[in-house]
Amino acid sequence: MLLKNSFDVARPPAQAWPLLLDVPNCAACMPGVELTSVEPDGSFKGKLSVKLGPVALKFNGIATLEDVDEANHSATIRAKGADLQGRGSAGATARVRVVPNGDYSKVLIETDLQLSGLVAQYGRASGIISAMAGEMVTAFATNMRTRMLNGENAGGAGSGNDGASTPNNTSAAGTNNAAISSGMIRRALWAWFRGLFKAKS
Repeated sequence: MLLKNSFDVARPPAQAWPLLLDVPNCAACMPGVELTSVEPDGSFKGKLSVKLGPVALKFNGIATLEDVDEANHSATIRAKGADLQGRGSAGATARVRVVPNGDYSKVLIETDLQLSGLVAQYGRASGIISAMAGEMVTAFATNMRTRMLNGENAGGAGSGNDGASTPNNTSAAGTNNAAISSGMIRRALWAWFRGLFKAKS
């Protein structure tokens, strides 16, 4: 399943790119994500809690950052995880690029998502997955902007490092989890019903 998402960052690419390479900081901005450790080989272990419709899923997983191209501001994130209740697994390869957008930047994310087991059955309606991914990217962008603004107010403009680099620090995302989960369900179900209506038509 191929998913495409994007969001804007109020920084030129040269400043936005280092913020996106700061994986612990990014994890703290993503709702439902908890970074548990940074491994000696540079990989990252963590947990992900999501809802596919009415079904709550929790994954343990590992992610790696590969093919980092500093000149073109692009990288590949490979992640895989298994549901804690043994209902299946998920794998994703996400290509991330930062491109100019006027004086600022646009972040483009293209994700190849693979689901197996019961998890694949829960996510069979692609509209539900797409809606969930869109909600998560929107929340991530909002939290990232808030962190950058807080960094500016604290005199650390452009650094993006305001205490978010410590594993398990997910406060920015945690405050939004309930609202995000509710919004995901509403939008996902609407996307599913809309797709079902089009299919029948």
